[in-house]
Amino acid sequence: MRDIFIGVCKRNRGNILIGGIFTLFFGFLLITGEPVYVGDTLQYEEQTVMREPVYALLIQFIRLISPEKHYWFIIMLQNILAAAANTAFIIILRKKFALNMPVSLIFVVIQLMPHMMTPVFARTHLMITNSLMTEGISCSVYPLAFLCLLNAVWLEKPLGKDSIVALLFFLFISLIRGQMMVMLVVWFCVMTVLVFEGRLNMCKVKDKGSGIKNTAKRWLLLLLMFVVAFCARTVIVRVYNYCESGLFVDTASGKAMSFANILYVADREDGEAIEDEKLRALFFEIYDAADEDEMNYKYAEGGIIKRAEYHEYCHDKLNFIYFNEMSRDYIGETRGIYVDRFDEFIIALDDLAAELSSYLMPRVFLRYAANYINIIALGFVRTVAYEHWLLVWYAVAVYAAAVALTIILWHKNPKSRAAAFMAVLLLAIVGNVCATALMIQCISRYMIYNLPLFYIAGILEILELARYRAADKIETVH
Repeated sequence: MRDIFIGVCKRNRGNILIGGIFTLFFGFLLITGEPVYVGDTLQYEEQTVMREPVYALLIQFIRLISPEKHYWFIIMLQNILAAAANTAFIIILRKKFALNMPVSLIFVVIQLMPHMMTPVFARTHLMITNSLMTEGISCSVYPLAFLCLLNAVWLEKPLGKDSIVALLFFLFISLIRGQMMVMLVVWFCVMTVLVFEGRLNMCKVKDKGSGIKNTAKRWLLLLLMFVVAFCARTVIVRVYNYCESGLFVDTASGKAMSFANILYVADREDGEAIEDEKLRALFFEIYDAADEDEMNYKYAEGGIIKRAEYHEYCHDKLNFIYFNEMSRDYIGETRGIYVDRFDEFIIALDDLAAELSSYLMPRVFLRYAANYINIIALGFVRTVAYEHWLLVWYAVAVYAAAVALTIILWHKNPKSRAAAFMAVLLLAIVGNVCATALMIQCISRYMIYNLPLFYIAGILEILELARYRAADKIETVH
């Protein structure tokens, strides 16, 4: 009993130390920093249809409480949330994997990597928790949501409490950042695998014809939960936009962002496919202005990463300057909507982008696909490293090592927690990179979510493999 008590005290001391480190780190950021107003902040402040509801409502609520100091209260909340969420994440991992203190401290440092790397390496050089943007919340909540997903996998309960909590978590984060809608798809894919894996395991010990109906029912229930989550998100966003702007619409601007990728790979002659004369004239006007400033794939040089970086340099300019500004008169003349009715204008701009895309995509598809590969390549690199040419090869190597370790561990133990961690994470990385690249460029702050999880999962795999190797040596000696 005495040994158990001492062990509990030691573990609690370790948890207190971990919490203290996170508190000191984020407390230092709060005390020495200040609220950073970014380009997206105004859109959240004004509750426009361009942005998801949660962060906008947070700003609205805090501003109601403290009109003069609401920026400071927001970053205070973000730093407190970061300290608490990261502490909880490490403590849960310690319990799940029986981690000693040195490994736990390594994981603490890894969890802090996004907050140390973004100010140095990211294009924006922002301190995440001091910036008035959604990452100030979503980066802290995401690891806990991911742990709920892993708990469902480890317990092999696709319809259990952890699975449902994970789905609700991801639904909530998707209402902070639309990018995170992809995690609803990841959840569905992972839970589907669990359902059919359970069916296969059952077939090994029972009659192969048994349980087919039960498996089908479980999967259909999963599908229903997935559909309900997506529909719930749509309804919440539409009701929010209706309450704020009187427009029962989804979040707008996504189609315009996607069109910038199409415009980037278009040639002037592709505009001949546009049937409407005025719309065709608008495209030529936009294209010629952008081409004069070399905002086109033809001016990109170098390899895959350099071409992706050039696209990144062009994307926002193509969207906000060339397409957005040059379409204003056209939308005003053809639809009677001007910028003074901002939300309606953004929706009309999205509709215009969709119409242009429908004409141009068949003509530019191969170029679009090639550019898409460039974008996702850079996204995969940025998820685990920085885009230096040496680190590109490093990224390839660590991804290959992660896949190899996962296969080896599954071969040794199909129930390996570390292997399951890495497998689910790799799926999340693929989903995040590929979905983001469809809409916009894969800048660091969009890719940073899975960086610490990747290295934590990798270390857990190495530790687990080391234990198997040590056990094999002992068995050989005996």
